[in-house]
Amino acid sequence: MRSHCLLTLVFLGTLAARAQDWQTCKPQGDYSFNDVKGAVHRVTSSRMYSSWDDKTFNRSGDLVAVAVLKTLDDSEMASSENAKDVVRILRSAFACPDRCVKVTDDRRPRMTLVLLEHLNQLTRGKMQADIEEAKQFVLQQARTAN
Repeated sequence: MRSHCLLTLVFLGTLAARAQDWQTCKPQGDYSFNDVKGAVHRVTSSRMYSSWDDKTFNRSGDLVAVAVLKTLDDSEMASSENAKDVVRILRSAFACPDRCVKVTDDRRPRMTLVLLEHLNQLTRGKMQADIEEAKQFVLQQARTAN
């Protein structure tokens, strides 16, 4: 009986060690939500943009907008430096949705368009031209992906 309990504990311990939450699960070649959030944080806090970050955004599509919203609060997004970074990040997320973004739903810019509108309100229209250009780019890219 005692060895049976020990085996059960070892089995359950092995399962628990291998368990991952949904944010870290990812199909091979894709990025988890935590990866995307990490890239958003790195870019907006260090002002450095690497090819790894670009690749993460390219493959994530609309998920990037959710990561931005989870990473930056409104006051952080409203700063001119972060606002510019957010626009650049969102453009990167839709650089090649038809080839790069594996999750079909993330090829549609639902949250991205909401975030761009919100960003325009936060910056009080100071970046309206850049935001409108990014919005048109994202919409055009999304059209070619469908």
